[in-house]
Amino acid sequence: QSRRSWIEDTFCKRECAGIGICLSFASIPLTPRCCCGRLVGEHTLLETGPSMSSWPGPGTGQQEEWSVECHTQTSATDAYGTIDFQDSAGRNCHAKYVRVAVDAKAEALLQLMRSEWQMERPKLLLTVHGGTENFPLPLKVRQAFSKGLITAAQSTGAWILTDGINTGVSRYVGEAVKKYGTHDLRKRNAVGVTPWGVIDNHSDLIGRDVLRPYQPLGNPLSKRVCLNGLHSHFLLVDDGTLGKHGCQLGLRRKLERHIQLQKIHPRLNQGVPVVCVVVEGGPDIVSMVLEYVSSVPPMPVFVFEGSGRAADLLAFLHKQTAIDRCGALTWENHPILAHFYLYKTQITIFDSESEDQQEADCAILTATLKGTTSPGEQLSTALAWDRADIAKKHILVYGQHWQVGSLEQAMLDALVMDRVGFVKLLIDNGMTMNRFLTVSRLEELYNTQQGPTDNFLHLLVEDVKQTHIPKGYRVSLIDVGQVIEYLIGGAYRSTYTRKHFRAHYNLLYAHCKRRADCTLHPHQSPNSSPSRPPFFRTAQPYKPLRDLKVAQQQSSELGDSPLFVYNFNDLFVWAVLQRRQQMALFLWQHGEEAMARATVACKLYRAMAYEFQQSNMDDTTAEQLKTYSMDFGQLAVDVLDRAFRQNERMAMKLLTSEMEAWSHFTCLQMAVSSRLRPFVSHSCTQMLLTDLWTGRLNMRKNSWFKIILSILMPPAILLLEFKSQAEMSHVPQSQEALQFGWDTGRPEAAQEGGHTVVKVPKSDTITPVITQCYFWTRRLYDFYTAPVVKFWFHTMSYLAFLMLFSYTVLVKMEDRPSTQEWLVIAYIISTAVEKTREVFMSVPRKPSQKLKVWFGEYWNVTDFLAIVLFLVGLGLRWDSGSYRTAGRITYCLDIIFWYVRVLDLLAVNQHAGAYLTMITKMTSNMFYIVVMMAIVLLSFGVSRKAILSPDEALSWSLLRDVVNQPYWMMFGEVYAGEIDTCAGDTPCVPGAFLTPFLQAVYLFFQYIIMVNILIAFFNNIYFDMKSISNKLWKYNRYRYIMTYQEKPWLPPPLIILSHMTLCVTAIYRKHRGLSEQERDSCGLKLYLGQEDLKRLHEFEERCLMSYFHEKNQDVLCSQINRVRATAERAEEMGVVMGEVSDRVHFIQDTLQVLDSQLGQLQDLSALAVDTLTLLSASDSLQQEELNYMACFCLVMLRYIVLRCVVPFVNLHPNLTPPSSLTNSDFADSYFIEIKCTSYDSDMWMSHLLVFSISRMISLVFLKNVAMLVEIDCFCFGCIQKHAIASLIPIFPVVSWSLAVGEEVSVYSLEEVEVAGPESSISSWSSQGLSAVLQPLSSEGCLDGGLRRATLVLCTWAERDVLRVGCVYVVKAIQPDVVRTWQRVFHSDTPLQLCLREIQQQRAAQKLMHVFNQVKPENMPHSPRFLDMSLLHWHSDGQWLTIERNMTGDFRKYNNNTGEEIAPCCGMEETLLAFSHWTYQYSCRELLVLDLQGVGSELTDPSVIRAEDKSDDMVFGPSNLGDAAIHSFVIKHTCNSCCENLGLAGERKDPFRPPLL
Repeated sequence: QSRRSWIEDTFCKRECAGIGICLSFASIPLTPRCCCGRLVGEHTLLETGPSMSSWPGPGTGQQEEWSVECHTQTSATDAYGTIDFQDSAGRNCHAKYVRVAVDAKAEALLQLMRSEWQMERPKLLLTVHGGTENFPLPLKVRQAFSKGLITAAQSTGAWILTDGINTGVSRYVGEAVKKYGTHDLRKRNAVGVTPWGVIDNHSDLIGRDVLRPYQPLGNPLSKRVCLNGLHSHFLLVDDGTLGKHGCQLGLRRKLERHIQLQKIHPRLNQGVPVVCVVVEGGPDIVSMVLEYVSSVPPMPVFVFEGSGRAADLLAFLHKQTAIDRCGALTWENHPILAHFYLYKTQITIFDSESEDQQEADCAILTATLKGTTSPGEQLSTALAWDRADIAKKHILVYGQHWQVGSLEQAMLDALVMDRVGFVKLLIDNGMTMNRFLTVSRLEELYNTQQGPTDNFLHLLVEDVKQTHIPKGYRVSLIDVGQVIEYLIGGAYRSTYTRKHFRAHYNLLYAHCKRRADCTLHPHQSPNSSPSRPPFFRTAQPYKPLRDLKVAQQQSSELGDSPLFVYNFNDLFVWAVLQRRQQMALFLWQHGEEAMARATVACKLYRAMAYEFQQSNMDDTTAEQLKTYSMDFGQLAVDVLDRAFRQNERMAMKLLTSEMEAWSHFTCLQMAVSSRLRPFVSHSCTQMLLTDLWTGRLNMRKNSWFKIILSILMPPAILLLEFKSQAEMSHVPQSQEALQFGWDTGRPEAAQEGGHTVVKVPKSDTITPVITQCYFWTRRLYDFYTAPVVKFWFHTMSYLAFLMLFSYTVLVKMEDRPSTQEWLVIAYIISTAVEKTREVFMSVPRKPSQKLKVWFGEYWNVTDFLAIVLFLVGLGLRWDSGSYRTAGRITYCLDIIFWYVRVLDLLAVNQHAGAYLTMITKMTSNMFYIVVMMAIVLLSFGVSRKAILSPDEALSWSLLRDVVNQPYWMMFGEVYAGEIDTCAGDTPCVPGAFLTPFLQAVYLFFQYIIMVNILIAFFNNIYFDMKSISNKLWKYNRYRYIMTYQEKPWLPPPLIILSHMTLCVTAIYRKHRGLSEQERDSCGLKLYLGQEDLKRLHEFEERCLMSYFHEKNQDVLCSQINRVRATAERAEEMGVVMGEVSDRVHFIQDTLQVLDSQLGQLQDLSALAVDTLTLLSASDSLQQEELNYMACFCLVMLRYIVLRCVVPFVNLHPNLTPPSSLTNSDFADSYFIEIKCTSYDSDMWMSHLLVFSISRMISLVFLKNVAMLVEIDCFCFGCIQKHAIASLIPIFPVVSWSLAVGEEVSVYSLEEVEVAGPESSISSWSSQGLSAVLQPLSSEGCLDGGLRRATLVLCTWAERDVLRVGCVYVVKAIQPDVVRTWQRVFHSDTPLQLCLREIQQQRAAQKLMHVFNQVKPENMPHSPRFLDMSLLHWHSDGQWLTIERNMTGDFRKYNNNTGEEIAPCCGMEETLLAFSHWTYQYSCRELLVLDLQGVGSELTDPSVIRAEDKSDDMVFGPSNLGDAAIHSFVIKHTCNSCCENLGLAGERKDPFRPPLL
């Protein structure tokens, strides 16, 4: 048996244990229903349970109360996997789901979500509560809720908990995720906790670790709900019930409490904050809010005011309790309100209409902070969210009390967690790095587990130490220093590896080791490696006074002053080595020497990328590191450009000033070491290099001629121009100038007043002769020490050497060297001494590093080979035998190297140097192509030689013959005479005929393909290098200038004199004793005093600020930012326009209502005028008689009103008469009291209603009565039917005026007999009949998916086409449906649709008539369809349908998609059987669905007809064709009525669409 998965072992499902256990049923005897919500037949234990006769009825026996614990059983869950939502167009919406029992453990659920579903650690829990039914949400509230919720969740990494259904507030959450969320399933984190029993089609989700398609379209007949497809995860809570909500609340609350106990971050002890978001909701939401705020710890609640119901109630209570100052005593009679008052601080009300309200996401996060009381905890929470804006506005505020060390710990956490915004915020709020940064904290930063997981720093430490380090090794700062030296290379020495730092570090280590009670760092594991213990300089345990004094003394002995003078530099290097680019960019902006730090980062990143590539690690990381290097390189170039534009000389000082923090390097040296070519080729750098190249010589034109002339004729030096001291203030001088003390000297000579001091003799000892000698000596020194002069001096000497060497090898070599040869020997030996001096005088400390750096230069390698080869030839030429010839040949070969060395001299020229760069690039990149060509050459040469010389003996000439001819064939020499070796009289060797074919193939590949590839390759390199050759030459120019800057001014062989001088100077300096700092200060650097250095740093800081200001302005003015701002403004304007549009619609509706009321008033006034006219037209002779009759009319009407109207008014208090009257005075207020003396009973009966109704009764009041009742009841119908009916024959004009409403025309279908009484057809009446209808309701409560319905009252009808006083339903086709069918019916679309609706109902009527005739007697129910007529509304020209209104419980039995209810009575079974019968009766051509109505009266059916049998729409837009028929065939369940009709079994036949 296979091992069950962890999910199946951990989670269970619950099912009702069966009828034998669960004894509580519903009260319907025909269909007993268990308390779990299922019918009897749906229980799983039905087959094994007791018989139906043994089950107790609803009113018999002792019934046990049903409970989940007692009446359900658990089993392994059978539903988990992934849901594929099918209704998401354009989005791939998948969601994880699992079915769990209601009593599942919260720990297991969290493990499922974190481990199995790979959800990120929650840093905030947003639990959303509100209405479960669909409700409208105002535009502003919806926008604030959607954007605020998703922004808060995404910016903090929060989880969102909802009910997960596709209605109510969960649907709004899904829409928010769709609009503002992300497509990434791991980052969506919208979790739905949904009851299993209320999910529609939840059986489709059953399956173990499966991908289930799910269609979230709800069934309108079902009380179940669908899942929202925009949630990412679902917990389907199963308590064994079906169709019952609420079982998930307990599990959801338990899960929230458990998540609240989890850590928000591994470094922080703060728990995950939970906030309840309330939108709308019912009474249960109020109690839930009180439960949240009164829990321990309290959970804050965030309420969206304006969303309706419970949310608005909570907002109102919150405002009232905020205004009331009497406290809870005011609400002593209301316990809930008093409870609410006590915890009102935990409730936040968000009013989206308020202008002063902050953004919704900020408001939600601010409300979340109310759950914590300590400022430290709030800061930790905001730190975990990485929301520095929240901390700035609400936490780090004035007057906040902080515990000692809390801000330092927050800074450490921010650095470890890479929270750049918080580091900036803490620095802005007074956090100083001098106080924060200690050895222990810096080592903790280097040993943190946060950040990159590849332990690249440990690998670098292993490379440096050349040994394997154990797992958990704690990297020390000395290790970090060695890594920095390894990466930067050359002569760089880190601060962490210097003697003074090692001494302090060892003292701290020894001091910590002596402490027996030295506590571990809070974040250090007890099992960590003891190689480098931590150090604590802030948190010391309590000590007695004596011990404290000893500790203070030891601390002073250790030098408690900060070891990190440049704190931002140390943190900056840490960020670079940890590959935290954003943190490095931020720290780069703080501190001094920004340009130098940029070049250092460029070098470190470049070296790290190279190490990644060499270690065969991730190529993506290597490319990323190269990008980081380029970013910092560009920053260095930008700062240099900004400084150069502001002040050229200060910018040049930035390049060459000594940087104490960076191993006494200069910025220019670091840029060259980083191979930052744009930096070196910048105009500022080139101007500085030009000044270095020419030295103090002031020459612009014909410089080479003047220099050569001055070298050949030294007196011409006096005629040259030299630069002044001020003009050379930005140019560093060589070590030789510093030795003479003639220039900006050593550090000790440059401290007075911050200005350079020139050492000159005192004025009382100076004579004119001495002054003149000093002047000429200085001129000579400045001339010969200029690098350009050295270059020409050495070049002239080198050319003379080549001439002598050429003469030596061209003439006959004598037994003893000639004078020319001795000069050559002296030149080469002195050059060898100079190369040796260069190696030992190079900056690196170790000899191996010196040799590595020296041999890293290509020309040094060629010089070494040339010198060694010459010395070998020199040793061989002293022999008198054959070795002398070997020595001479060695000379001949050696001179090649010396001639090639001339190319290096040409590289100084701008034009020749560029071509030399191209040649170098081509030579270095052609290696692989040359190897491939050699392979092809050898493959042909070996086979050709083997075939043509089968008897060849072993000799050196054999190898030559293999490659000789094939090599020359590449250059066009094909040896045509030797192609066919069998030509002529020469005997053929076996297989010789193959050589021509092999040669042809070889020449094709080698000469045509490989050679052309090589040419194309060179051509590509040429064009690529041509565009950057100038920059490359400028970059290489630094090396040329530095080479001659450091060379002695005397060329070989006279250079030996300079060597002797340097030896004497070195002995003197060693005797004097040279400190480490002085040795580091050696080199071409600019030494500045404290004041000058301070001004230089201030200048650099101003340039940096100017650069960032300009950059920010560019960002603000960029096109993207403008488009974003425009989009935001357009969105705001859209909201405003939407509000304006809503107000305009409201005003229009109000005006329409007002216009209608004015029209009614006009009708009433016209009625009054007509009545008065009739009264005035009466004969004066009949006045008295009429008075008598009026008296009796008044008495009778008083009686009618008191007996009919007044009791009705008392029953309906909402209906009030025009004035406040008593029952006895009600009639008197509407009738004129006339004294009657006599009356005639006959005339009273004939004219009673004419005058009483027309003059006394208010039709408006009666109309209001009818609108309240909405059904033809009460005496209003009687009054209208009898009074107006009797009024028409007596006085027609008055009767028409009394009919209040609008005129319409009614068209009916009439039955016409064709062949007899049994056969008839329906035809429309030739002429419509008039009627007057009064609308009673305009609300959309009666609307459906296809139609809009309105209740109307018939006040008058012609020929009884409608019953006067009855209420009817007028239906109009929905506008969107009309627009859809306009493509079919181009004109009179509403009329066409209405005709087909009536035809559809008439067809259903006829089928129902046949059904009632053929059904057996044991089916007593005879349903029928209402009559429907066509209506033309004259006022607006609309075509509508009209039918009688039905009163009672309106029910729907099936829909037009084939889904049906579970029948519970005989009527329902009869109606469902009728649908089945129509399908069989019509030979599977027609199917009547969508049965609905009140009792046995039905309306609005859908007659389904196969699509392929109808070219035009016959039965209305609700006809879904074959799809509906196929769905009905599958979903219909035959009942007893189907069996009585003989239909059982036929449904199981497969559905076959009708043939054409």
